[in-house]
Amino acid sequence: MDEAGIRRRYETLGGAVDERVRRLFVATEALAIGRGGQVAVSRATGVSRTTIQQGIRELQQPELRAVKGRVRRPGGGRKSAVELDPT
Repeated sequence: MDEAGIRRRYETLGGAVDERVRRLFVATEALAIGRGGQVAVSRATGVSRTTIQQGIRELQQPELRAVKGRVRRPGGGRKSAVELDPT
């Protein structure tokens, strides 16, 4: 397991990707390592293990990946002003 390599790949992505792609990237790295991968990737990137676990769930459940064009699943975030006060 090469934490320096993981860190280098993660930093190369930089601001070029959104949070969903970043989550899937760290999950893929953790799965590729196998046992101890989540801890190693977390140490190398600073991404929390919870985020890595969420990415792994997304990779393993195709219905979570099926939402196209969105970073977050529907329903998140604050309600629109029109929805809160239709007048």
